[in-house]
Amino acid sequence: MDAPSRFSLRLKAFIYRRLTVVFSALDRYLSSPLPRQASFEKSIPSTVSKTRGSIRLLFYTPKSFVRTHSASSGAVQGKKYPVLVNFHGGGFCIGNPQDDARWATAVTEAQEAVVVSVGYRLAPEYPFPVAIDDGVDAILWIWEHADDLNLDRTRIALSGFSAGGNLSLTVALRLHEVVQKRMPTAEIQLVGIVAFYPSVDWTQTRAERTASNLISAEKSPIPEGLFKFFDASYLYPQPIDMGSPYLSPGLASEELLVAALPDRLMVYSCEWDQLLVETEKFRKRLQELGKKVGGRIVLGEAHAWDKRPSFMKGDKKRDQVYAESTAELGKMWQTATR
Repeated sequence: MDAPSRFSLRLKAFIYRRLTVVFSALDRYLSSPLPRQASFEKSIPSTVSKTRGSIRLLFYTPKSFVRTHSASSGAVQGKKYPVLVNFHGGGFCIGNPQDDARWATAVTEAQEAVVVSVGYRLAPEYPFPVAIDDGVDAILWIWEHADDLNLDRTRIALSGFSAGGNLSLTVALRLHEVVQKRMPTAEIQLVGIVAFYPSVDWTQTRAERTASNLISAEKSPIPEGLFKFFDASYLYPQPIDMGSPYLSPGLASEELLVAALPDRLMVYSCEWDQLLVETEKFRKRLQELGKKVGGRIVLGEAHAWDKRPSFMKGDKKRDQVYAESTAELGKMWQTATR
């Protein structure tokens, strides 16, 4: 079968993105607890990608950060805040940095940290590896401007959901390469990663992933046609090395994983997800390499389970997982100060 045209993919992207706006709004505004809105945003230029453009950064800040902001000077006075750089999901094609506002709220309230949600550029307009390079640019910009924003550049962690979970890992690997080439004397060290249901092995076809966990075919909230749209949009132009560490971090060399990933990670997989087997295999590999890997399999849930609108009923399981994760983030940031 011929690959879909880029025009048809862009048309589908237009439709899916507008539907996603509605779904995301239902989650943010009709689900309890109501999340905060971003405190402010920045637009930064891309420098790593060969495809130039701009990258939107949304900043979610704790209340103390807002109180100490000086409107006259534009500068922030006071303590240095730890930073969580977050990547939203959506198959690298849909979604926006507001989608994880509830997660950002949980972090800012529990840990007095600043969450920066990255509006990386989306496929099919910007296929692999633009999203990864945009993530690297976001970290470099935050590191370089940390003093201006009262951010602690020695306490930067990453998080992400689904495609964003993949980015939380692949961006860390790519960052290591970029820093070695551009800034060999700089010490940009990540203190932790929290990855929610990430893809880590693109050498597996969708059919093979489903076969590895058959219940996912029944329980998946994502139709097969949407998977095909995601893959055709992001993985372009073909052929692409599906074993590249920037697609499949689970297959990266031991040397790269040890050097580029922080010592502490949290990985959450889902019992009814087609990504379950590859994610748990990756967890075991990281542990064998000496990484401290928290998180767990979330039982009785499918992919993106925490993004379902609860219509003000709340979601105790989601709140529990977020509380576990924010507590572990606190330990990651605390360890970095010793």
